[in-house]
Amino acid sequence: MLGTKKIAISASDNTLIAKLVKQIRSYVQKYGTGEDSELLEQAIFDLRKHQEHHRRKSGQPVIIHPLRVANYICRAGLDAPTVIAALLHDIIEDTKITHKDIHKRYGAWYADIVKGLTKIKNPESSKNRARDDLDATYQRMLKTMAQDVRALLIKLFDRLDNMRDMEAMPRDKQRRISLETLNVYVPLAERLGLTQICQEHTELCFKLLYPKRYQRTLADIDELIKARISTINTMKFSLLKNLENQNFAYHKIEPLFVHPASRIQERGPVDHVLKGFRIIVENSLACFQALGILHTSFFVIPLKIRDYISNPLWNGYEGIQTELMIEGEQTCIEIVSKEMLKNNQYGIMAHWQGSPTEIADYYRIYLSQLDQLAGDKEVRMLEVMSYVQSDQVQVYSPKGDMFVFPKGATVLDFAYGIHTDLGSHCIGALVNPSSVGTTNKRVPRERQLFAGEALQILTDHGVQPREEWLEQVKTAKSRAHIKRALEQQKVISARNSGRSLLERKLRDNGEDQSAEKWIKSKGMKEALQAEKLSANKFLQEIGLQKRPLQKFLKKYKLLEFENTGRLKEMISSEFWESIFGGDKNIFLIEDVQSPLIRLAGCCFPIPGDKITGFIYEDKEIEIHLADCPKIMRKNKRPPSDKIPIDVAWKISKKITRSHIIHLQVIDGTGILFQITKIIKDAGVAIINSETSAKKNKEADIRIKLESVSWPVFHKIVEKLRPLKFVKKIWEEPPQGV
Repeated sequence: MLGTKKIAISASDNTLIAKLVKQIRSYVQKYGTGEDSELLEQAIFDLRKHQEHHRRKSGQPVIIHPLRVANYICRAGLDAPTVIAALLHDIIEDTKITHKDIHKRYGAWYADIVKGLTKIKNPESSKNRARDDLDATYQRMLKTMAQDVRALLIKLFDRLDNMRDMEAMPRDKQRRISLETLNVYVPLAERLGLTQICQEHTELCFKLLYPKRYQRTLADIDELIKARISTINTMKFSLLKNLENQNFAYHKIEPLFVHPASRIQERGPVDHVLKGFRIIVENSLACFQALGILHTSFFVIPLKIRDYISNPLWNGYEGIQTELMIEGEQTCIEIVSKEMLKNNQYGIMAHWQGSPTEIADYYRIYLSQLDQLAGDKEVRMLEVMSYVQSDQVQVYSPKGDMFVFPKGATVLDFAYGIHTDLGSHCIGALVNPSSVGTTNKRVPRERQLFAGEALQILTDHGVQPREEWLEQVKTAKSRAHIKRALEQQKVISARNSGRSLLERKLRDNGEDQSAEKWIKSKGMKEALQAEKLSANKFLQEIGLQKRPLQKFLKKYKLLEFENTGRLKEMISSEFWESIFGGDKNIFLIEDVQSPLIRLAGCCFPIPGDKITGFIYEDKEIEIHLADCPKIMRKNKRPPSDKIPIDVAWKISKKITRSHIIHLQVIDGTGILFQITKIIKDAGVAIINSETSAKKNKEADIRIKLESVSWPVFHKIVEKLRPLKFVKKIWEEPPQGV
């Protein structure tokens, strides 16, 4: 962006700079304090010193960009500190001024806002690293915006000015920045009701990404308006006449034409130009009065009435929408008050009354969601954008508090949206609960939410998050909470397993004390310090069999081993090795639902299969078939990021439960007959089955079996796996856990 040499400023640029500075000074003097005016002069001085003699690609001095952005903030009617922050928004990125300098000269608030809007970049970054830098930039920006929404407004105006000045950029940069604008900043603007900014951003993206189609769209719209203007005026007069016949006072009736921005995803020619009519009235009551007059004067299209006054849309939109037959044409009608129109066009900025907390309160649900997303380093910007771009549903707590979720969100999302504990123990909900003696409808936690319903979450503290819950939620916040809970379960389970092994070892050697007390002994503390281990990490590693307990105790002479020979003779070698740690550390699997166990999704092992295991990130053991082709490389060695461990099944043959077999098959005649015959030949009854067709001549088959033991289930699966039409076969987890 910056040149390497100082350049002279032209007379026209000097005139523009002086004009912008004058407008900004006048605004800050009128609406700010004396301190604000002093900071403004400091900011103008810093900009002139560091940016005035450098040019943008367009040829203009760099200083014009922050001045224009600050001027946009003035026009939007925001406060003086936001104007000053807008002047400084690029100064860290483009000059030698640092975050500390901003903090010292302007204060903590300005330093944090400017830092939040500054790109994270490393000149020597690889492509992957560059993507990480971009994601980190978004995360920091998102956090700043959630804490003070004024940062978002500065960023949107910053991007708008850059987009207006984009034609001087190389074609590849035009495309990259336009796509980023379309995928990141347009959804953010739309979510906050900034319709005008959203439309201009989108139109500029359209112009830069598809210049020929954009020009053709403009020509099509212009041609259609000319061809239809007579009919449109007749329709407008018909509306006007019917309202005036009832002595109804309205402010304005205007036709709504197709905006070029709405055509960015449409490749075909523009085939219609009139979206409908907007009737602007004085207040909310007048909106309903106008609706009554129109509905008694024209034929109304059934089921097309939308009342967004009593129940505004997720982005703050208010008004009434309906559809009428006017002059034989089905026409959309929007009825709004003057205040509603302002709110609908300027969104969050229309709620500015001199305090940033007011606009933050207005969008508190959305901003709190962004804050939660930004606070989770595992949440990628793709998930955030998925959230802000999705349609929203509004649901309510039994007390009437409103919550907004993306379309497709579930009861479990709602539970996590209220409180983490509610989500972690959720088993379902009552829909539209009533204190009257009516029967409440109970729904499971995976059931989707529908707009307008109230829910009372049902919990069971014996229930904990499971892996399959990740498939039952829509929001990034819920997934983040579930992932954290699962990780914590795995860590706790590994530590508990390690604690049990250690205490058993201590008892067998005559040490009657808890693991925690023994770990605090002097010798054990020295051993842990030598191995650079915490007590919890030590328990976790021996629980996962990653660190052989016997070798560790012998190495540091922590127990006497003279009498262990006779004990070893009385215990089977398999038990001895799993508990005390021999040359081979065999991890015995007693429960497939254990948080320590992850059954691999590439080969789908089940009890009875020959298996191998790998310690995964020191938190769980990933189980594969012994001959799994994916886990073994060409040289027959496991991947370097996984630590191999011997594993074996130790599940009682007496345990029985119902199983659900899920098969992915190549569709064909007689497939279901062959599958069910194998099951029936094993003497097992089928409770129910479901078949759903997929693309590419594939199908999914789900079969629920009666309660059987693991050996019987394994026998069935072993006979199903070799069938030529079976691509994948696995067991679904038990329902309701």
